[in-house]
Amino acid sequence: MKKLFYFSLVLLIAAFFTGCFESTSPSESATLEVESVPSGATIYLDGDPARLVTPATLEIDPGDHELRLVLEGYQDYIETFNVADGDTYTVSADLVVSLNTTLHVYTAPSGASVYIDGAYTGYTTPVTFTNIVPGYHFVRVYLPGYNEIVNYINIVENIPYTISETLYTPVPPYPEFTIDYPYDGQHFTDNVIDVEGYIELNTGDPFTGDTAILSINGIDSEISVDYYGYFDEMISIAAGTNELQMRANGPNGDTGVSDIVTVHGDFTAPEIEVVLWWNTPTSDLDLHAWNPDGEHCYYSNPMISDGYLDIDDVEGYGPETFAVQTANLGIYEIQINCYSLDSDNYADASVQVFFDGTLQANYGPHHFIVDDFNGSDPAAWWEVCTITVTNGRCTISNDQPSLEIREKIALDKTNLPVK
Repeated sequence: MKKLFYFSLVLLIAAFFTGCFESTSPSESATLEVESVPSGATIYLDGDPARLVTPATLEIDPGDHELRLVLEGYQDYIETFNVADGDTYTVSADLVVSLNTTLHVYTAPSGASVYIDGAYTGYTTPVTFTNIVPGYHFVRVYLPGYNEIVNYINIVENIPYTISETLYTPVPPYPEFTIDYPYDGQHFTDNVIDVEGYIELNTGDPFTGDTAILSINGIDSEISVDYYGYFDEMISIAAGTNELQMRANGPNGDTGVSDIVTVHGDFTAPEIEVVLWWNTPTSDLDLHAWNPDGEHCYYSNPMISDGYLDIDDVEGYGPETFAVQTANLGIYEIQINCYSLDSDNYADASVQVFFDGTLQANYGPHHFIVDDFNGSDPAAWWEVCTITVTNGRCTISNDQPSLEIREKIALDKTNLPVK
């Protein structure tokens, strides 16, 4: 019995000393600092309540996270981020007032695409939109085979607005299109091409409109048409097969549609492609991108080590495209500046992001009412997104560049050269 006792005692002592001298690695942790304007927003991390309100500091695990801030009367703020062991990630959120606005759009027949201020919403009728900025907007609905209808509306808070339209098939006179260039089946080794031609009514009378819709692979953009019905627009096509089609309304609202012109981009799709469009004819909006090394790609520096800006469209509509053929590891920052509104009162910008030729996300429309000519006014900037590249994989994120790069971006934005 004593032997058993002493043997157990020896095992206990051995276990004690083993525990004392066993090497242990420090636990991994990171810090999240959160503030908001206004303060008092409830914090949720990865879907779970943190039981804290802003401002607050949290100790969290390293890795990927989703932060959500909730405050009554304001839209939820959502940010995804990645933080490394021992690092601190800071969030400064400007909360956006939740607008009590509602727009209902109905058509008969249903299934018509809905555009607000020139930008495709991604929805078809019937559909309800909320949180639209109060004020004047124009809404287009279009279903192939029927007349395109435009409504000019005034959205007011707390008063729902309803658009209900019966769609009719076109009757003469309606526009007919002659696309002189490019021709159907043409191949290109460059993504920037011209689209040229003219419009007249099917009765032989002149077309008196000043704009038409050019659809590139299903994405619509307005283009200018001169007094004689001629158009000449520089566009950006994608790698592979592209379909171009035009449409416009005649004097009585009857819609004419061109034949589809198919062109081929004989080049490799870039890993990252960001396309900017806007909806006003004289405004000059600019696409700005910063790569992981902080190189700034924009109208005055269109070529950087890993990417390029294809066009600086200074008078309306776009598109402007930033492309990276082979992406470097790190964070790409994408922003839009309203350089000049010129004779327009506003401009609504939309952005599409593609990875390897596949559409990943649509942003906007973003409503600009301020221009600045030199980047100095924060109201003339739209911070669209960041793109993080890890191990050859691109993801859209809200990751922040390093402090050094953020400081360079801030400096670049306030030192833009005059065109």
